[in-house]
Parts: sequence; structure tokens; C-alpha cells
Amino acid sequence: MPSLPTPAGPLILTLSLDKTSHQFLTTLRSKYFPAHRNFLSAHVTLFHAIPPQRINELDEYLDTICKEQKGWDVFIGEPKKMGKGGVMVSVRERPSGTIEGIREELLDNMKKNTISAQDKLTDQDSRRMGKPHVTVLNKAESEEQIDKCLKEVEEVFEQLKQPGQKVGQQKGQAIGFELCLVK
Repeated sequence: MPSLPTPAGPLILTLSLDKTSHQFLTTLRSKYFPAHRNFLSAHVTLFHAIPPQRINELDEYLDTICKEQKGWDVFIGEPKKMGKGGVMVSVRERPSGTIEGIREELLDNMKKNTISAQDKLTDQDSRRMGKPHVTVLNKAESEEQIDKCLKEVEEVFEQLKQPGQKVGQQKGQAIGFELCLVK
């Protein structure tokens, strides 16, 4: 496998979703996320700031994982408030724990192969992953903004509710990974 050039800054690793789910979530995010802070389309973050010199190692890990793990079902729904003034939408999957399992495998490999201080992951990336989610609003200016966003997003998912479901959800597929530069 040819070597990739080292990017200028840290890398964000996200889970890629099918086109329909991605567009659905990006539309929600674009409506609520502050435009001056919205550098990425909707995403499920696995790592927030991987040192750029680890790109080839990461690419190799991801290539192996993608050969072993094909796409899987995801269920997007259950909007809720999140810390730091935001609203998120949960991402559950079948089989359950797939996202967290892949992230833990990557984390273990990267920790084992840390050679220098520059290779170390941030404290945030070194911890266990929280529940997979997509952030729709973050660092809101007021509690009213959060409440309005949450109410409107809950209404969107209520319209998706099928007979027999407690909450509405968007069904989709996890289809791979994406590396993005931190801006």
C-alpha cells in the first residue's frame, strides 16, 4: 500500500453513513448548528484529533477493519439534550456495540503503537467512547435555543414513527469511515 502524505493538522475519524441518512442528518445539523462553527456535515465522531503522522498506521487499521466488517444497520433517533448546550440524535446499530467495538480496537492498537509524545492521543480520544450520536446543535447561546431545537427535532422523528414504535427513527447503513482534517 503506498504511503499517504502527512496532513498539516490532526485528523477526525468519523463513521460514514448511507447517502439518505447522511443527507437527512446534515439537513438537521445545517438548520441548528452555528454556521461559523459548522465545518463538517453530520457525522458520528470516533476520534476527535488523531496526530497527523499516524495517518498511514490508521489507514492500514481501517483497511483491515473494512475487509472484515461490511456495512451494518443503524437506527437514528431519540433526540436529547447533551452537555455544553446542545442537542444530539442517538445512533443505535445492529449488531449492537459494533461502533464502540471498532473504536476500542483502533484505540488499543494506537495506544500499543505510540512511539513518541507526538504520537499520543488527546485525553478525550484516549477515553472510552460515549454512546454513538450525531450532534445537531452544540454550544447554544441560550436554554431557549436548546429547547426550541429539541422540540423541533423531536417533531421530525415523531413524524417518522411507525405503528408499534415508541419513538420514530430513520433506518440506515454504516458504510465505512472518513478522515477529515481538524480546522
